[in-house]
Amino acid sequence: MKKKFVLLSVFICIFLCGCKPVQEMSIDDIVKNGIERNISIYNKYRQGYKYNLPKGIDVSDNSEYNEILSSKDYVYYLYIDAVSYYNKIIETYSENKSAYYSKALNYEDKYGYIEINELKNGKYFIEIMYNYAKIEVMVKEKDINVTIANALSILSSVQFNTNVLKTILDEESSQFKELDFNIFEPNITDDSEFMQTIDDYYEEDDEIHDADLIN
Repeated sequence: MKKKFVLLSVFICIFLCGCKPVQEMSIDDIVKNGIERNISIYNKYRQGYKYNLPKGIDVSDNSEYNEILSSKDYVYYLYIDAVSYYNKIIETYSENKSAYYSKALNYEDKYGYIEINELKNGKYFIEIMYNYAKIEVMVKEKDINVTIANALSILSSVQFNTNVLKTILDEESSQFKELDFNIFEPNITDDSEFMQTIDDYYEEDDEIHDADLIN
């Protein structure tokens, strides 16, 4: 059984990226592999959606449709826009020619964008909106590739439960209170509107809670 598992892992590695390390891949290739992945394994269950969190990343805090994810070196800010998903809102993204990297994403019924900008402190601000969810994170240049791969793995895996969302919306749940944040627009500063919103939100509650909510 162990031998079969090793052979399967090798096959998957060859199929996806030819066993080429992520650090040696181009951002275009990482993005292409990320949005075309078909993930059917989930380890995080929330009210109205679920997703898969890669190994090495943990949930530091979550409340409603905002989550703070932590790896060894970085903090990822995740926002799930369930309302836009339910209402099937679609907006276009204009690629930013002055950005370090900018690209509109579109695969099957999922769309979004990725934009990377260099900040004054020498770090890089990565924003990825895909599949009605968004991740923002600041990283060092050497970690851009791995961070993109992790972020797209999370965003691509998000699966919504339309029936649950309909029930919540019909009940006018407070879980859908409006935030002053537009998931469809990039924020190019190191103290982005999204990060400020999340920071302010969690200052109200010091309790750490990572309880999964089963749909």
